[in-house]
Amino acid sequence: MPRKFTRTLAFVLAFNIFLPVFALRAGAADAAATSGKTIEAPQSTDQSIYDKIWAVPKIYRNDENPIVEEFNFIGRFQEDYFNVDSNRGRDNFWEIRRFRLGADAFFAERHLELKAEVDTALHAYNTPSIFYNRMTNLWAKIYVNDAFNIRFGKFEPHFSYDREFSDTMQKFFERSFFDDQLLGTKDYITGVEATGKFGHLGYLAAMYSTNVDKEFGQFNGGQAYHAELNYDFSKALNTEKALWALDYLHADGKNEHTNVFTNYRDAAATYFDLEKGRFCMVAQLAYGHQIDDKGDVGALLLMPSFKITDKLEFIVRYQLGLASQNNGIQTLNRQQHTIGTFTGDNYNACYLGLDYYLYGQKLKLMFAEEYASLRGGTGPSAGYNGWTTYVGFRLFF
Repeated sequence: MPRKFTRTLAFVLAFNIFLPVFALRAGAADAAATSGKTIEAPQSTDQSIYDKIWAVPKIYRNDENPIVEEFNFIGRFQEDYFNVDSNRGRDNFWEIRRFRLGADAFFAERHLELKAEVDTALHAYNTPSIFYNRMTNLWAKIYVNDAFNIRFGKFEPHFSYDREFSDTMQKFFERSFFDDQLLGTKDYITGVEATGKFGHLGYLAAMYSTNVDKEFGQFNGGQAYHAELNYDFSKALNTEKALWALDYLHADGKNEHTNVFTNYRDAAATYFDLEKGRFCMVAQLAYGHQIDDKGDVGALLLMPSFKITDKLEFIVRYQLGLASQNNGIQTLNRQQHTIGTFTGDNYNACYLGLDYYLYGQKLKLMFAEEYASLRGGTGPSAGYNGWTTYVGFRLFF
């Protein structure tokens, strides 16, 4: 598919999210004036200043409108400072980690959702400052019922605990090394995804294109297939959350156009995410079979956390990675990667963090220290050990 056509299609879809709501809002306002009905959700009289601020992007909501039920502006702003001190060198930087703007709208009695989001690169490490970097979310979702829903377009694949939810909700700065090897920087890809639930049992089935660019990509890099089963044990265990999931992903391989899933031919992960009172615990096992005879990689992730107060949470995360070949692990996280690219077959990392929630996950401050060690490789790029300090600010609406 020509690049010019995919870019045009991307902007047409994004524009069509914005256009109908303003026309319908004007008509709904006139109708409200004569009927006495409001078009906004009722506001509580004891709202905090945060409630009032976060209500501003909620442009329209009227559940009695059968055409357009809701329209919201959405966005996220994340600023980070990092300092890497390792046996391979040192580096530090202030950066705008993410700054995205978009819209989210519900139509046809909430059976259709359209979402579009622009990603900027205004002050990222070693990257020219540009406003339009790419489209991240650019999709349509049809809600049929609890048992079957379908989404198509460009979105984030939900593989493993790292992708269970958006980065706006994660407690840590960067996802695991296994996720870095699986997805790298191509974390929003084009595809079609079916999801549903039967009681406590849920499923996901998806097919992705393995070529992506700033919009939808060229569809000439092959395909990948993803399946998930999950089960909600929270009622059985009398907990706020108790989710078990099993993911499997297969990629066709790669050709000269493939730029997604370029490391693993097959990958599997299973995790359990528990929340009980102030205590949370995540445990995950993952496995990947690499292409080009690079061997296999196994990964363990353990992440307990504890709410010291309603606003302050302490997080510990441990990662272990084992590869069947000397240089089977060849990536570190975003900050450590500024020093260079190193290889090994044994990876250990321990992360200690504090998150302070000013307004839940919507507005928070973060601080963390992480020690990482990569051993067992061969050649001049083999081996790494060092500390990384993180300080961050997170906002989304």
